[in-house]
Amino acid sequence: MKYILLFILIIGAVFTTKAQNVADLPAGKYETKTKVAQNKWEKGDIVLLDDSHYKLTSGGDVGEYKFSVAAQRIFFTTGPLKSAFTKVTLANGKPVIILPIAENGTLGLTAEIWASKQ
Repeated sequence: MKYILLFILIIGAVFTTKAQNVADLPAGKYETKTKVAQNKWEKGDIVLLDDSHYKLTSGGDVGEYKFSVAAQRIFFTTGPLKSAFTKVTLANGKPVIILPIAENGTLGLTAEIWASKQ
């Protein structure tokens, strides 16, 4: 009887947990803002041109990226955000690209950057 109750509890927990995984990153403009002050990022917005190319609105350099559904990360392999550490999540049902300040010291970030799909 104990095992049945434990099993029901585990199954209930699994079904009530809300996953915030991003299955797809659509192409388009992702507006960048600092998380706390909600100021625009001086490097511009992130524009995903297709499933492997991006650019920043502040410059004309086009770079390449790879999106990992399993890791919930974008790996910028070339271009202005090369080697930037990112996380991807959902906010209000829309994908958000997060550039954490602690992991991106080489980019000169002074605040955490959130880029949300418009």
